[in-house]
Amino acid sequence: MKIPTDKTVFIARGVVYQDMGNHCFAIKDFNSALEIDEKLSEAFYRRGISKLYSKDFHDAIKDFEKAAYFEEADEDKRNHGINDGLGCCYHALKEMDKAIEYYNDAVKGDN
Repeated sequence: MKIPTDKTVFIARGVVYQDMGNHCFAIKDFNSALEIDEKLSEAFYRRGISKLYSKDFHDAIKDFEKAAYFEEADEDKRNHGINDGLGCCYHALKEMDKAIEYYNDAVKGDN
């Protein structure tokens, strides 16, 4: 059996698993994408979402922060959902000041 080396296949299937609510399988696919490209912002972001829904808030924060770090410098390609995800995590952790800060950045479209 040939192991795929196209990270987009893992991302696409992981998104389908997310849509199905199967975050465990989604995380595995995003991990596979990151094995191919360890700087893949979208994989960190998507894995952060699945960890958020799995209530693994601390690890989700790490993934959202890595996604932000590896984001494109181009303003048009920025994923403004990263700050929303960070806001959700800090809100769930009852760190309201940080949650508000990230939600404010998400509303402004800053990353």
